[in-house]
Amino acid sequence: MTWFSAIVVALVALAVAYTPGAVIAAAAGARRHLLIVAAPAVTVSTFATAGLVFPAFGIAWNPASVGAFSIALALIALAVRLLVVRGRPRRERPSPRKFRGGFGIALPISAAIICTQLVLVYGRPDSVSQTYDAAFHLNGVRYILDTLNGSSLHLTGMILPEGQSSFYPAGWHDLVSIVAMITGGDVVTAANMSNLVVAAVIWPIGILTLVELLAPARTSALVVAAVLATAAPSFPLGMLDYGVLYPYFLALAFLPGAIALGLSITRLTRTDLLGPIPLQVLALIASLGAMAISQTSVVFGFAALGFVGVCARVLTLMRTSLPAMTKVAAGAGALVAGIVLLAAWWKFGSVGYTAPWQPYASPLRAAFEALTSSRNGTPPAILLTILLLVGIVSEIRRGRWWLPVMWTVPAFLFALSAFLPSGNLRNAALGVFYKDPPRLAALSVPLTVVLAALGAFAIWMFISKRVASRTAGTTAVRVSAAVCAVVLVAGGQGIAMQSAISRAAAKYDLSNSSQILSQDERSLLERIDAEVPKDAVIVGNPWTGTSWAYALEDRRVLNPHFNSSTAPENLMVNRHLNDALDDPEVCAALKRTGVDYVLDFGADRFGGRITVDTSIGYEGLLDLDHSSVVEEVDRVNDKVLYRITACGL
Repeated sequence: MTWFSAIVVALVALAVAYTPGAVIAAAAGARRHLLIVAAPAVTVSTFATAGLVFPAFGIAWNPASVGAFSIALALIALAVRLLVVRGRPRRERPSPRKFRGGFGIALPISAAIICTQLVLVYGRPDSVSQTYDAAFHLNGVRYILDTLNGSSLHLTGMILPEGQSSFYPAGWHDLVSIVAMITGGDVVTAANMSNLVVAAVIWPIGILTLVELLAPARTSALVVAAVLATAAPSFPLGMLDYGVLYPYFLALAFLPGAIALGLSITRLTRTDLLGPIPLQVLALIASLGAMAISQTSVVFGFAALGFVGVCARVLTLMRTSLPAMTKVAAGAGALVAGIVLLAAWWKFGSVGYTAPWQPYASPLRAAFEALTSSRNGTPPAILLTILLLVGIVSEIRRGRWWLPVMWTVPAFLFALSAFLPSGNLRNAALGVFYKDPPRLAALSVPLTVVLAALGAFAIWMFISKRVASRTAGTTAVRVSAAVCAVVLVAGGQGIAMQSAISRAAAKYDLSNSSQILSQDERSLLERIDAEVPKDAVIVGNPWTGTSWAYALEDRRVLNPHFNSSTAPENLMVNRHLNDALDDPEVCAALKRTGVDYVLDFGADRFGGRITVDTSIGYEGLLDLDHSSVVEEVDRVNDKVLYRITACGL
């Protein structure tokens, strides 16, 4: 696919992400800032709800049914709003403040820079991520398209034994599946363009809204924030490089907007920007729902930040003339909230206790990386770090000490993940994030960007006042602004971001030295449509890229992910296919699984592209070229498609 064609897919992804949620939120009464912040979160929450509800009523998952469900929710929201507002005086209906020009200037800047970054990373719009979890996520989208079921209770049925499934948050998969259905079923392009919309639109809108709350009516602060939203290596780019963590990436994009809503609701910032508090509460619930149904750990990150905000609000109340009992109740409420958070953190953190991620740095090195937006030896983001430090000092001087304290929460968690030794303490503190440094590095980005933007704004106010006081007009101020803008853009896209782009691009590179799927392998996959029947099942070692036949070419595969099904018949085929002539149990397993083709992309014999022994569990797929079990159908160099001839197939 060309980039020109991909623009259409990106526009569809933008419409899918915003239209359903905007209609529902507008029907509920949301306007302006609140509408654009809430819309994509409402969309994802709506899609996830539809996915859970539809199977109970036998409703197929498709754009029409999801659209009808969204319209129904909008009508319900409108009816409830009309009932609630009926009879209320006009003065009781506060309206959100109108957009200022700075928002319209800032958002395109951020979007343009991030789009440019992702074009450089992708190389082509249908490039696949050469990472561990990419096949699961993209095959998961294909599974939704095939089964017409978008339920989070259904997705893992793709890899579990037949008839079994478990809960797996499908927010990202549901969103991408609708985009793919509308645009013709190209799963990879739909995923890449949906991610582009999340990174270039949803993410900066949340950042800009948060900065608008903290530095109201300041165009310069918004423009600075727009540039800095593109200057952190760990997010959004880092989550499209590592993992690949598509669901976490989507959940984290909602975090700045959720923080903005939380600050407004607790009145730590101005409240007129986002409209009536009840609507803000509903928008926050939708945002938390969208995060939870994408990647639940981000909700815990928000809760930790929110606890700091609650404590700050309680301390503010303590300095007022409110009755003593009110103050005691507020303090007790904060204490209970903290206990509940710790208990939930410990309970849900158990899901990550067995995660393999280990510490790699000394405490001092970990602290340095937390401060400089670097990780495991990557280049520090120097400009971002300088502005962050200025922002921390500036906010403390302004009396908003709670904002730097909020920043220390994810920064401290990241530092712990980098240096804390394996054991119970590491499990308890970090299990909810799978003890994974890259996830926690990304979690700190929203507040890093916001504090850096406020620091840059403080510097700019200092400079502009000095320059203006020594000149007769505004020309010098404008020249200074232009110089600062150039420095900001150039510095923001400096060595740290260039390195991040280069690392990410390597993960999407397609060549014969690619980590998982090589050029020869993809070339062979692209010919499968003409060589393998639509209802066929293909077996292959997923470590070598064979699982991509499902997402790329819509051919079912026995092993759609490295974590393969433990069904006995699957294990029999994977481990003993090359014994099919001598073992009747293999023939029985082939008949039960429906496997009739083999993709042989090698096993553990491919020049060290993968550093583990990938033949374990797939011994039955070795040395098929020397057996009479299969016959060759096609090949590209040493990458071969076979048809199984044993067992009368």
